[in-house]
Amino acid sequence: MADRRGFTMKAAREGIAVKRNAVGVFALFLALYILTAGGHLYSPDEEIMFRTTEALATRGTLAIEPIRGPDGSTFASAAGSDRREYAQYGVGNSLLAVPLFAVGQLATRFVSDETALRLLDFRTTGQAIPDEGPGRGHALLRRFAVSFQGALVGAATCALLFVMVLGMERDRRRWEAVRDADIDLPVREPVASPAQVAWLTTLLYGAATMAWPHARTFFSEPPATFFVLLAFAFAAAPGRLRGVTPMAALGAGAAFAAALLTRLDCAFVFPGLVLFLLLRHGEASAGGCLATALRRPAADIFRAAFAPAFLGRVAVFAAPLLVTVGIVLGLNRLHFGGWFASAYSDQPEGIQFTTPLVAGLYGFLFSVGKSVFLFSPALLLGIAGFGRFARRHAAFAAGVAAVVLLSLLIHARWQNWAGGWCWGPRHIFLAHVFAVIPAAGFVVRWTRARAVTFFAVMILGAGVQLYGSSQNFIDYYVLYYRTPDTTPNAWAMYSAEDVAPMRLVAPINDTIYVPQNSQWERYSEMAQLGYTDNLWLRLMNRSKVSEPRVR
Repeated sequence: MADRRGFTMKAAREGIAVKRNAVGVFALFLALYILTAGGHLYSPDEEIMFRTTEALATRGTLAIEPIRGPDGSTFASAAGSDRREYAQYGVGNSLLAVPLFAVGQLATRFVSDETALRLLDFRTTGQAIPDEGPGRGHALLRRFAVSFQGALVGAATCALLFVMVLGMERDRRRWEAVRDADIDLPVREPVASPAQVAWLTTLLYGAATMAWPHARTFFSEPPATFFVLLAFAFAAAPGRLRGVTPMAALGAGAAFAAALLTRLDCAFVFPGLVLFLLLRHGEASAGGCLATALRRPAADIFRAAFAPAFLGRVAVFAAPLLVTVGIVLGLNRLHFGGWFASAYSDQPEGIQFTTPLVAGLYGFLFSVGKSVFLFSPALLLGIAGFGRFARRHAAFAAGVAAVVLLSLLIHARWQNWAGGWCWGPRHIFLAHVFAVIPAAGFVVRWTRARAVTFFAVMILGAGVQLYGSSQNFIDYYVLYYRTPDTTPNAWAMYSAEDVAPMRLVAPINDTIYVPQNSQWERYSEMAQLGYTDNLWLRLMNRSKVSEPRVR
């Protein structure tokens, strides 16, 4: 009885410590992300999702006021059967932002339109709101409030990552203790504690990957990433000896359903989650050892797959997913008259996977403008630690590898693989957190050489993210590629110098493949010209120096 009471008290203390640390992680990264915030929306994509938030909060509908071009065409929306416009994006990100919109709406009661205009009238996307007129200040104030969703979601993702890695490491060491053997880490090796492993892995993701600059945005990739990671966290929580409990299966299904409501392309990585769930179930049936489970006769594995307990878990996992699919199809039917019709159907580019695989992979891995290793150096430690991580967490490693590879290979074929106007390879943003998790296998063996390597990568990665957070990526594209009559411009490198007056403005693709015209070169030039995209610096300097404007 005393031993049981002692174990219960120890577990309670551990639970309190985990919560305290998770709150600390959240607060740390929230402060970091707010410190480097832009305080506004960036792209028309964000504006469309904001308008959906506004429609939900004020009118209880998904119909929006469209963004129209000079020729009358609409951006990222389509007319429904009722002739009203609906966004092509998932509703999850917009729905999540309703509370922040309410905060912004409340603020309009206490901050005058003139004051809000004076404080917040800096560069945002040109299609966002009218350039002049009454109400502009309050419109900016509402967008200002919603713009912090990225920081909140980014900090929450870091806290979730910390809790998940900590739980996995503790679970592994309990399993090792039961068997009285540490097959991976000899006693003579310096071993980081579970909390240290979790902190170091989280620091890598939160401060040395493009998660930091993207915490400044209202893009849908960050919340979709949070929900997919949450699905894995639910599946991993019970531990390798208990496997996937009914509540864990339900939580994983509900979290992934939320991811699908946010971005339908999360379906690409669904097999990775299913693989992890299956392997975790098999792992638990073999005393926590996946290798033992996989050596079982095929007949035993087949019988286990049709056991009532397993089928029950499949049912509770699938239930929220089926509900979500029904919601998506129902909205398509309601808005556009067909189960599979959507706002994407009205877009001229359609949905195509036409990029040659090698070209897309080259872009994601090696191009100067979209390489994951340039924009997120921390991924290098994920690769370095994958072998040890796979030996320590075999089922999770298989799921992680599946998510990263599926995301990379499928998006490499997508027609717009580069992700448009943004910082880094936005369309594979989700893969970043899963690619960093195996770094836990690198830092768990905490030798002096590994510590030096870790901090070198951290410093490099943090410097890259701080640089990426220094400028407005929309201004970069407009300045260099959309305003040929004004300087600065990015000129085509293949234009002869002796015909300089006839030089051509470089094509957008130069941002991906030509170092001189990429963000790496041009962001520093923008800083020299007086541009900055830090909210707090702008607020301090507004009364001193007039800010450069892009028109």
